[in-house]
Amino acid sequence: MRVYIFGLGAIGSNLTIQMMKQFPDFTYYGIDYDKIEERNIRTQAYFLEQVGMPKVHAIPVLACRFNRKIYYKPLNVKLEISAAEFLQPYLEKPFIDKNTLVIDCFDNSASRKLLCGAPDENVLHIGFSPFYTAEIMWQKDYDVPGDVDPSHNDICSMDAAVGFIHYIVNFSLLTISDYIKNDKKNSYIITNKTNIKRIS
Repeated sequence: MRVYIFGLGAIGSNLTIQMMKQFPDFTYYGIDYDKIEERNIRTQAYFLEQVGMPKVHAIPVLACRFNRKIYYKPLNVKLEISAAEFLQPYLEKPFIDKNTLVIDCFDNSASRKLLCGAPDENVLHIGFSPFYTAEIMWQKDYDVPGDVDPSHNDICSMDAAVGFIHYIVNFSLLTISDYIKNDKKNSYIITNKTNIKRIS
């Protein structure tokens, strides 16, 4: 399976590493254009010695610590066109098929909208809403939320951020595993009090 992970921040970096551990034979594409900053170290998968490195190039350095052979391609680019257009050069077929999984881990609504497309595409959206809830939603259930009010705290700056982020990452991995193994596409909304509402 080919897995395209868009956004290698708090959710995307940690999820990529966990997926590589559980599904080491998949081919992964990491899509991001940011560099690692010191403030990222608390909630993202990176280490201090990687500060200044492009996030897409830091992922294989981490993965090689637990797996001698990885299948990973870094795409150090900013997504400015629809995901369907962006992915065309990388797909073996002219559409997103059963052997392709697209995971949206972006942290802003403008980028998330570029990942939206036909409801039958294998696109999973994972992120935070303006209400400090987490969404793990397959394309058919997903409406792009707004961005967090800039006058409010970034969820990643909150005391409970690290635990909540890892909880979301692990729950997302269970959701992905259920799709890969059982062909089930369940969507969820999770609050920071760990109330879970299953959407489908």
